[in-house]
Amino acid sequence: MGENAGTDLVGAGFTRFSEEHAQGWLLPRIVEVALARAGQVVVADPGTRLTGAGLLRRAALVRAAVLEHHRADGRDPQEVPVGVLRGHDAGAVAAVVGVIASGHPVVVLDPTTPAPRLRHYVEAAGADLVVTDAERRVTAGRVARAVVDPDSHVGADPSDSSDSSDPSDPGCDPRTAAAALLTRTAAPDDVAVIVYTSGSTGRPKGVACDHRSILHDTWVNAEATGAYPAGSVVAHLLPMAFSAGTTPTLAGLLAGSRLELFDPRRRPVTELPGFLGEVDADVLLASPAILRGVVTALGAQGHLPGLKTVTMAGETVHGAELAAVRRVVGPDCVLRNRYGSTETWLMTEHAIGGQDEAPEGATPVGRAVPGARLQVQREDGSLADTGTGRVVLTSRWLGARYWRDPGKTAEVFTDNPDGSRTFRTSDVGTLGPDGCLRLLGRSDHSVKVRGLLVEPGEIDALLFAQPDVREALVVGRVNPRTGRTGLVAYVVPEGSRPQASAVRAVVRAHLPAHMVPEHVVFLEALPRTERGKLDRSRLPEPPRSSAPFEAPRSSWEQIVHEQFCAVLELPDLSVHDDFFELGGDSLAAEALVSRIEALGAGGVSTAGGTSLVANAPTVASFAAAVRARNRSARPTLVPLRTEGGGRPLFVVAGAGGAALALRTFARRLAPGFPVLGLQANGLENRALPDWSVRRMARRNVATVREQQPQGPYRLAGHSLGGLIALEMAQQLRRAGEDVDLLAVLDSFPPNPALMPVVRHPGLRAKAKEALSLALTGIKAHAGLGHYVRFFRQGNVVQRRYTTDVYPGRTLVVVAADDVDASARARWAPHLSGSFDVVPVPGEHMSILREPRVEALAALVSREIAGAGADRSPVVPGELTDR
Repeated sequence: MGENAGTDLVGAGFTRFSEEHAQGWLLPRIVEVALARAGQVVVADPGTRLTGAGLLRRAALVRAAVLEHHRADGRDPQEVPVGVLRGHDAGAVAAVVGVIASGHPVVVLDPTTPAPRLRHYVEAAGADLVVTDAERRVTAGRVARAVVDPDSHVGADPSDSSDSSDPSDPGCDPRTAAAALLTRTAAPDDVAVIVYTSGSTGRPKGVACDHRSILHDTWVNAEATGAYPAGSVVAHLLPMAFSAGTTPTLAGLLAGSRLELFDPRRRPVTELPGFLGEVDADVLLASPAILRGVVTALGAQGHLPGLKTVTMAGETVHGAELAAVRRVVGPDCVLRNRYGSTETWLMTEHAIGGQDEAPEGATPVGRAVPGARLQVQREDGSLADTGTGRVVLTSRWLGARYWRDPGKTAEVFTDNPDGSRTFRTSDVGTLGPDGCLRLLGRSDHSVKVRGLLVEPGEIDALLFAQPDVREALVVGRVNPRTGRTGLVAYVVPEGSRPQASAVRAVVRAHLPAHMVPEHVVFLEALPRTERGKLDRSRLPEPPRSSAPFEAPRSSWEQIVHEQFCAVLELPDLSVHDDFFELGGDSLAAEALVSRIEALGAGGVSTAGGTSLVANAPTVASFAAAVRARNRSARPTLVPLRTEGGGRPLFVVAGAGGAALALRTFARRLAPGFPVLGLQANGLENRALPDWSVRRMARRNVATVREQQPQGPYRLAGHSLGGLIALEMAQQLRRAGEDVDLLAVLDSFPPNPALMPVVRHPGLRAKAKEALSLALTGIKAHAGLGHYVRFFRQGNVVQRRYTTDVYPGRTLVVVAADDVDASARARWAPHLSGSFDVVPVPGEHMSILREPRVEALAALVSREIAGAGADRSPVVPGELTDR
């Protein structure tokens, strides 16, 4: 197209998206809709609300930065992709638009993926530039040769309406920004997006998608199916680095819906119901796993009013799960079970209205979307319109190809004489006479885990590269009770056998979380056939526990047993199996407590919460403890490690956090001393909470002195717990006691100016929040929302706390990858004794979990042993520049 092609499409309004738009151009349509909605919010996250004008300005900044970087290289932009590494936020959406407007294909990088993996994507794509933000600038610098952060040019209000004629000015007139974005509009068959998927040979596959296919997919997703047409408010929870998240991101901008972004990987799912109400969402896009979490969090009486559509895709959805979702959304909401792939976008949909019965067993994925034809490939290679076989899709809108790999493209894509294309999937399904498709599994060895496609060969390749591994084979195993798939790694060691946790840690350091095996089985050799080929049929089932098996022995044990199985997603377990050995963590323990409380049997609601799980981690012991109503005189005290004869370390949990969340950290500390956790009063006992840090500390000091009458004391605390530990140290010193260690673990200093302020979208939301806080510890809250209330109450309390300069020895640990790292490092003005401020890899919560917790535990262990006494303090300002 010419230099200014497409600008005639820009007008004061925009027409409803139609199939004809799929034959047009991507950028002009986005600009057209954004200009028509210049003063309306088009995309928002909890911290930013971008109007159409704001989106155009931010996108123009990104485009200018990308073109400036490539100004002198003389290469065709279509051959040089550009990465985007940001969070699930409005700035990421603007960055994607800006890169596409530059003529370069965009590669969206997932910020939760390890840096080595991201670098692999960037190198495979041939990109040398990544657009990022301040929080992820260090990681971006590790994966690409050049990094730009257009946000550094954005003022406090990126959506303000001041006008300028310079498109690189964030306050420029939106039409000026629009003209800049349309200066070099791409052709419909140009590549707009490259999405990387797992590869069976250990090398990820880049799927290159053109503008025309994205436009048609928008029409299918938003209008042809009626899922989220113009004017809809879409709650968007799906990561943009995957095709399931790319689709609604671009479709919302093209169709004229409003995108409200919620990141379930950084916010608890218990906050989602409140979020949906605050933003008035009528469409929810989520994975089945997230929906299961929402249903659990809402409890038996909870509901999600106002939703007109809920879409789900990526993994098998069973009829019982649909019935549970139907209960919380009501009869007026349409449930849409969908099936698609990165190569094809949306392929089928099965819509279920309020009067339709939920199917038994696995839910069908439905009929082909408009413009597509479904067939199955039989064993003899012929295609059929009904029957069972490999699923094949034909459409004239298939514009994808594998980036820089024409050979692999030719293996699965066929160009037909009538101008259509055919794609052979790796899925096996049954196609009925009515055109409805039911999926049966994969034709190769790839599996879907938590809705994401995994090629186990990629994990095999990583494990084979380890010096202590001779052979490795990863397979998917379906849980017969839940129907869900998990990964099992079969490993033949080279020499002495490594720890299973070490094998998992290697995978976690290089691959996304959903690719980490749930089980590791060590073998002397992999089973093989007479011809030397791997014999997968002889692979043993993974053992779950070393404890002897015993079934529930009473009706009460049977009830508790069912809740353990449900939370751990296991078909069965012995009443002597350890909850934590089976993969339970603090979040799972909270879910278990919620389920037990919801039963209302045997006084369960007064039973002692997650501390009881820590002390009685088997079905037998937990059932006995609950039935006996063994309530502790100090419900705020949770023993995390009782072994050792030395002076204990007291660790205070953060706002809304059960002390059990510190269990992994406690277990990773050097041996020789007990570790005792402290949590908020009222969190897991019937009592009013303390409404100041000083009162919280005073209660904890009384508990500490019961356990250890005289000093010196060792104190630590995470998040708000760090401030409480600081106040405990102050009170103990004023009482004449010695405190030889205060360890502050990623806490804001006692300076309210440094702490983030909660912003509410309106007065009604603010009033509801105030009422909810007032009821903390008084009125029960459905599901896990009880913990969320204490979290918000703790945030209010910490913003009111100040104290004198602390003169004792202090270790300040800062999560270096967290957005608030710089603020949490500014402890120097509040400490007059010996202190160190030390960064560790990870974010605020991840430093308490594997594999990040190892560094934190090693640091605190050295401090307790006295190794840190002579170190020079780390200058806080160096934290972000290291």
